[in-house]
Amino acid sequence: MGSLLFLSCDSSLDGNRIENQPPRTFLTVDNIAIDEDNRLSSRVDISWWGDDPDGYIVGYEYAIGDTSEGSWNFTTRTDSTFILPISPGEETDDVLFAVRAIDNDDAVDPVGASVVFPLRNSPPITELNALELPPDTTYGLFSFGWNISDPDGQQTILRTEIAFNDTANGWTEIPIETEEQNNFFISLRLENGGGTISDGELFLGRGFRETDISIEGIQLNETNTFFVRTVDRALAVSEVHEFEWFVKRQKSKILVLNDQDINTQSALSFHLSALNEIGLQYDVIDISDGIVDQNSPKVQLSNAFPSVLNPTLNKMLAEWDYIYWFSNNINRNITYADEILGDFFTGGGKLFYATRMRSNLSVDQNRDPIFEFLPVRGFPELESGETAFILRSNRDIYPNDGNGPILRTSRNIDDIKPLLASAGSSVIYNADFSVETVVGIREYERESGIAIMNSSNNFIYFGLDLMGANANNNIDQLLQELLINRLDFTQQ
Repeated sequence: MGSLLFLSCDSSLDGNRIENQPPRTFLTVDNIAIDEDNRLSSRVDISWWGDDPDGYIVGYEYAIGDTSEGSWNFTTRTDSTFILPISPGEETDDVLFAVRAIDNDDAVDPVGASVVFPLRNSPPITELNALELPPDTTYGLFSFGWNISDPDGQQTILRTEIAFNDTANGWTEIPIETEEQNNFFISLRLENGGGTISDGELFLGRGFRETDISIEGIQLNETNTFFVRTVDRALAVSEVHEFEWFVKRQKSKILVLNDQDINTQSALSFHLSALNEIGLQYDVIDISDGIVDQNSPKVQLSNAFPSVLNPTLNKMLAEWDYIYWFSNNINRNITYADEILGDFFTGGGKLFYATRMRSNLSVDQNRDPIFEFLPVRGFPELESGETAFILRSNRDIYPNDGNGPILRTSRNIDDIKPLLASAGSSVIYNADFSVETVVGIREYERESGIAIMNSSNNFIYFGLDLMGANANNNIDQLLQELLINRLDFTQQ
């Protein structure tokens, strides 16, 4: 009977074990020959492979620059995109990339493969976001937005930083919260004190997150300059961008919003004179730009306001305790009130708003959004034969409870309706309305509200242009009653 002879692939015929052969490693590109003018970006795609004569490859180790033990990184990939580091402060550099294969017996290619990449650093890029910059003039709260990038890859960016008015005194670093972050938004709230120079607290992002960063040297009642730049890991600096705007010192707790686009200056003089008569100080923002016409029933938000509603405009308006807002058209900036006065009311703010209620606003199933803000639920219905409401010249406007002066119209006011108070709100002033009929004009003896206080007692809507109700020359007495006695406007 014959015998069987068994041979092992890892043993010789004489029974001695064959030593494991180490793997070999290859780079797709193992030599780069280019002239100085054509050096590569630091962002490079590198691929490699390995071969093992008596087993199989389980992975690779690669190193960049430093090939001493402890500097190698394991991967199972055979290609990747790398951001190769250029020495800080250098525009060009030659960077070594080395890779070595590992086989199934943990043998490592003792030679490996390597290539030197001739690199040129590209400086980072900073761009201001035009839609996230302050208007031409602000008070003590404003925001800035900008974007950053780097041709060599976002990971090469080291920091982005800002300065105000003087870069010689140093830059303030803005935290980069994730490696991929490329847009930044900051807000600054100034200390509301006297003097001509103010410091400010810096907030991050649309969430208005607090930081421990303080900014010094903002000039009040002067033009200021904002600077921003970005620095990469090779210490290359982007172009410095700058933006100029005027910062006014807030002097009062009362803000006057001039939203009158017809006879703007005379209307402003009229209202400010009445406020002066009752001893109130105020700050003023002119939001009379923009036109309401048939093609744009709602005016574009004033350019005097920050274009970022949340957080900037909301936080800015909340810097005042009281707002006195007047207009000649209810389709102007008050249509944004629900979006921009949230923080103001949450902080205890109180509002007086005066303009005529236009008769073509809808309160049916296509309810105009303005009724989500105004304390008005609708208007009285015209009866058979009646065609329109009118408030004629020399007619009384009088307090519902007897507390306050009696006004008198100085001209005919048409395209107007009496107001019905929303639930919980109350009519505080009435007017002697008339109605036009098919046979002429007659007195109106039903609901005749012209001013309403809301249920929270922090908002009075006066549905009339006050300039047309001053035949008795006593608008200052009206404001004394409504602003001070009922809304508690105060300088303290």
